[in-house]
Amino acid sequence: MVRNSGFFDADWYLERYPDVRLSGIEPLQHFLLVGWHLGRSPGPNFSTQAYLKVNPDIEDAGMNALLHYLNHGIDEGRPLGVEKRQPPVRAGSRKRVAVFASFSAKGVLEDYVKNYLTALAKVTDQIVFVADNELSQGDREWLRGRVAHVIAGRHGEYDFGSYKRGINHASYAGLLNDASELILCNDSCYGPVTDLSGVFNRMDSRNLDFWGITQNSQHGAHIQSYFVAFRRAVFTDARFRDFFSAVRAKENVAEVVLTYEVPMTKHFAKLGYSWGTLIDNDTHGYPRIQAPHSNITHRPLFMLDAGSPFVKVKAFTSTKSNHDGIIRSLKRVNELDQTTYSAIVAHVDPTKFLNASSVSFSLIMPTHNRKSTIAAAVDSVLAQRHRNFELIIVDDGSTDGTLDYINGRYQADISAGRIIVVKIAQSGVSAARNVGLERASKDWVGYVDSDNVIDPSFLETFASLTVEHPERRTFYSWLSRKSDGRVVGQNYDRDQLLIGNFIDLGTFVHSRIVYHQCGGFDTTLKRLVDWDLIIRYTAENAPICARVPLMTYSDDPDDSSRITIRESLDAAKIHIRKKHGLPMWVSTLIPAYNHEQFIEEAVESAVAQRGNIRQEILVRDDGSKDRTREIVKRLAAKYPGIVRDISTADNRGISRTFQSAISNARGDFIAILEGDDVWTDAEKLQKQTQFLVDNPDCSMVFSKILVRTLPSKKDRFLDRHEELTKQKLDGSDFLAEPHMNLIANFSSCLFKAELLKRAPARLYEGRFNEIALAFYFERHGKIGYLNEPMSIYHQHPAGVWSGSSKKDQLTSGLATRQMVLDVADPKYAPTIKAIIEEKFRKPLLALAS
Repeated sequence: MVRNSGFFDADWYLERYPDVRLSGIEPLQHFLLVGWHLGRSPGPNFSTQAYLKVNPDIEDAGMNALLHYLNHGIDEGRPLGVEKRQPPVRAGSRKRVAVFASFSAKGVLEDYVKNYLTALAKVTDQIVFVADNELSQGDREWLRGRVAHVIAGRHGEYDFGSYKRGINHASYAGLLNDASELILCNDSCYGPVTDLSGVFNRMDSRNLDFWGITQNSQHGAHIQSYFVAFRRAVFTDARFRDFFSAVRAKENVAEVVLTYEVPMTKHFAKLGYSWGTLIDNDTHGYPRIQAPHSNITHRPLFMLDAGSPFVKVKAFTSTKSNHDGIIRSLKRVNELDQTTYSAIVAHVDPTKFLNASSVSFSLIMPTHNRKSTIAAAVDSVLAQRHRNFELIIVDDGSTDGTLDYINGRYQADISAGRIIVVKIAQSGVSAARNVGLERASKDWVGYVDSDNVIDPSFLETFASLTVEHPERRTFYSWLSRKSDGRVVGQNYDRDQLLIGNFIDLGTFVHSRIVYHQCGGFDTTLKRLVDWDLIIRYTAENAPICARVPLMTYSDDPDDSSRITIRESLDAAKIHIRKKHGLPMWVSTLIPAYNHEQFIEEAVESAVAQRGNIRQEILVRDDGSKDRTREIVKRLAAKYPGIVRDISTADNRGISRTFQSAISNARGDFIAILEGDDVWTDAEKLQKQTQFLVDNPDCSMVFSKILVRTLPSKKDRFLDRHEELTKQKLDGSDFLAEPHMNLIANFSSCLFKAELLKRAPARLYEGRFNEIALAFYFERHGKIGYLNEPMSIYHQHPAGVWSGSSKKDQLTSGLATRQMVLDVADPKYAPTIKAIIEEKFRKPLLALAS
């Protein structure tokens, strides 16, 4: 450790202490065994006496000063002692000191690093080289004379740990005493491909306190730490040393970025220092669709065009880190600087990606009456930079001239065999895609819908991925929405995929072998056909995500021809979960207000639900004045990942509470458990979801309830429930009940989520209630009834209904029935009006008189 620290100099030690030569002991062993006891220093850059003077506790402990510094002092930010003092920097002069961080798993100083250091030496006065690995004697010899100091040895703190050590040495050795600029840079880049002095001149003219090459907007705008320059005002600030002295080892580079790289810019900006970058998201030519979701360094061609002297090493080893194409990027580097090009090829041999040109694709495009949109989709395919493909257009019985339009506009491509047109009788999108799969002749298959467009790099990116990952059979990318440009996508997670699809078929590419193994699209499905296919295709073939938007998705809500507009989401979800044996996902909503006596029992009864279901519990306290919110917080902490606290500090009313909770729900079904009620059957959700699965003609289901009057605790069943003899009800059954309310209590219900989310705004005007909601649901299917008690409805004086006067109850009931009239099927209007008149208006008039 001492030998590799850069602080021990055997020649200096022998010259300074001639008795060592006479002793016959090897210099390093002499220092470790004898010299440090005598207060001797290991070399010109570390003073044993100075370190002990400023750290008297180390002297009192009788410890070797250098060993303490290497093992503990660096991490603790200990001062080394009195630094050499030199004259202050002269006005108008420029002295640059660089700390260069390096890491090699092979322990080799690569040629590209030597090229970088050679160029860096031309624009800096001193370089402190810090390697997070051991160095061979040959590499040390190469560095001798080219850098001011070498520190080598495994520390495991990534680049920021190397920066910390380099800054400490530069400060102690006096290298910074007359420096005007300190550069922190590392070997994660190839280059420079242009003269670095030009970059310094451009950034000098901006008069910034610190700057870098590129900016990243993820987690907040910040300088990417592979190259950062600090002016004297910053690096002489004691808080600069404090920041880097605090660097500690982290588990991975992502933690380093979040702990040090991102906060670094914010830290010094908050201290009042100005900053900027050579290139950022606003630089001319940057694809705006990328920001802020992507990383500028993933666009090496853009960087080079914008004047960057560097490109990242990962841009030539990982397709996900190069969205401009590895081969195209390599060619551009060769045009700019052949030395860097040769170093890249010698280091990682990216020429293997040349094989990507032989990767072939069949793209399948089903279409039905898309004459107005299909040209953009087809043109985006023909604009692909990767040319080894065929486009199979399957016309699914169009009647608007789509087929004639395609044959006329693309006659040349059809004649050349690049476009294949197939006409079938209208059979649906799944059948059309299956026809395309049967006609596909290439090794890889992708899908382009006739209202979407793909990026010119779509096939190029996937071709590179197949070369980079030859063992994989499925791939996908992110997408951007046409309406707002938002980038949508996430990394692959099988568990999340089984909850809900996050891979759009238009971004999915698979081997044709997978199709032959797993079959095509399920023609019994009207919606979510891509989810079903992707579940099957990725079961044994985990996909690689390109992590870049390669498709623009048309999400026009006014386009009634889109499947997402025409077909039921609820029915499709239920079908797929049933087909694959997946648990149904239920969102349980618990609205609460001043329910401290009941809320814990309510939540615990929801948590206790069991069966083939997956549940999330959303508790929304509506600004209670008692301890309800405190209890909710405790329960959310007790059941992380199950109970979500979505409460508000202020009271917004029951309707807004329901509206917010429903909008936050993510399940296939939504259950409601009011905060002062409790579920008594642990299989309540299982039984009700199974009923809706087995009875697709039903839109919701409710069950018998036990009414418990408080404080007497007397229990009873409702006569209206005892008299029900049918399992499937409609509006006429509700109207046969004098008050039109067969449900009686939200806590007994389970709803299909999509229908509840699409409930009309009228239901939230006034008090959100189960009566009007039932008539809205009745328009979409029967209402199921399970004749067994599964919940307790507490009637107590503080209840919204129980605590109201007769007049208030009639007034509220009248408003509710008027709401029913607005949302119910018009055929029920005469009966509803009659009930309103007899049961509410006349009694209210009687009370008034």
